[in-house]
Amino acid sequence: MIYTVVAKARVLHQPDEPPPRAPQLHLLVHFEEHRPHLFRQKLRVNPEIFDDILDLISNHPIFHNQSHNPQLPVAMQLAIFLNRAGHYGNAISLEDVAQWAGISVGSVVNCTNRVMVAVLAQHDHFVSFPTPDSQDAEHARCFVESLTCPEWRKGIFAVDGSTFDLSAKPGFHGEVFFDRRSKYSVSCQAVIMPHNLLIVDYSLGHPGSVHDAWAFRSTRVYQEHATLLQDGHWIWADSAYPLEPWCIPPFKKPRNGRLTKDQKTFNYHLSKVSTIFFFPYITILSDFLFI
Repeated sequence: MIYTVVAKARVLHQPDEPPPRAPQLHLLVHFEEHRPHLFRQKLRVNPEIFDDILDLISNHPIFHNQSHNPQLPVAMQLAIFLNRAGHYGNAISLEDVAQWAGISVGSVVNCTNRVMVAVLAQHDHFVSFPTPDSQDAEHARCFVESLTCPEWRKGIFAVDGSTFDLSAKPGFHGEVFFDRRSKYSVSCQAVIMPHNLLIVDYSLGHPGSVHDAWAFRSTRVYQEHATLLQDGHWIWADSAYPLEPWCIPPFKKPRNGRLTKDQKTFNYHLSKVSTIFFFPYITILSDFLFI
C-alpha cells in the first residue's frame, strides 16, 4: 500500500546521464583581444566598457558571502548578465545561456540577480540632472552652439521615447501593453545630453500603448522643470510632445492648412538637431531589448 502511494507521487527511475557541456565563455578573452566586434555582438558593449563596469561593481557585497560554495568570478557573472540583457526571444532562454556559460539554469538566474543589484547601486552616481553652472552643462552648450547657432546654445537636453519589448503578455491587464507595433512592451522616456549621450532623467514602466506625451509626465524634469531648467534652458522634442517654454517640438502642420516659410525653415534646422540627439539615443536603447 505504501509502495503504491510512493510510486504515484515519485519518479522512481535512474536519472539519465547529464548532457555534456561545452561552455564558450573562454572565447570572450580571444574576442576581446583580436575580434572586439564579436565581443560586442555577444555582450552588447565594447571590451573597455565591460572592464569599466567590472571595476565599478566588483567590490559590491552581493558578490561576497560566507558559503562553502564560492561564487563564479564577477567577470563571468557580468558576462552572463550582459548576454541575457542584450538579446531577446527564444535565442536567449535560460537553458541556452546555461549551455553557453557551462553552468546550471539556477546559476544563470543567481548571476543575473546579483549583477542587477550591483548595477542599480550605481544608479544615483550616473543618473543625475546637471545644474546650469556645471561643467557638463557648459560643455553641452558649446557642443550645441558649434553644430547649430548661438541662439540655440541653451537647448542642451532632448527627450524621446522608445519601448522595451516584453517576453510575454503580462498576466494582469495585458491588453494595455499591446503597442502600435503589435508587441507587448513598456514605455521608456529618456532625457539625454548631446555631447556625451548621458541620460540625466528617465521614466520607465508605463504600458507600451501609452502616448509619449503622457508618459513624459512621469519624468522628474516635467514635474520640476521650473527648478531644473533655469536661466532659459530648454529641452528639444519631437512632434509627439507638448509645446512649452521649456520644451520645444517642431511646428505641426495645421489641419487643412500649410506651414509658413519661417516654420518650415525652423523645422528644417530642428531636424538636424534631432539627428544629433535622437539617433544615438535609439542606438543605445536598441542594444538592450529584453525584459
